[in-house]
Amino acid sequence: MNRLEKGLTVEGALFIDSDTHQLSFKPYKKAKYQPGYYKRPKPKLIKKLPWGWLKQSTRNNILRVSVPLDLGTAHTMNIFKQSASEANNALIDMELKEFC
Repeated sequence: MNRLEKGLTVEGALFIDSDTHQLSFKPYKKAKYQPGYYKRPKPKLIKKLPWGWLKQSTRNNILRVSVPLDLGTAHTMNIFKQSASEANNALIDMELKEFC
């Protein structure tokens, strides 16, 4: 309704209402995609890892590790273990900083 009052275009559907038999307009619910509306906050970077990063969103902790295929399985598994342990230590450090 705010967009109509400002004279902006509104996407929606025109149809004949089956109860009133009149032409009706129903706007699409696209408010979250229009500029000036609420935007999701970006995840906060907790720690930059050698092969990826650890971020914290509003609901999740996100660990991303990207390893080239030519390193081999054993080396890749070792990198995953190291990244997971570094991420665990970073989360522990973050918790300690919050409480101290």
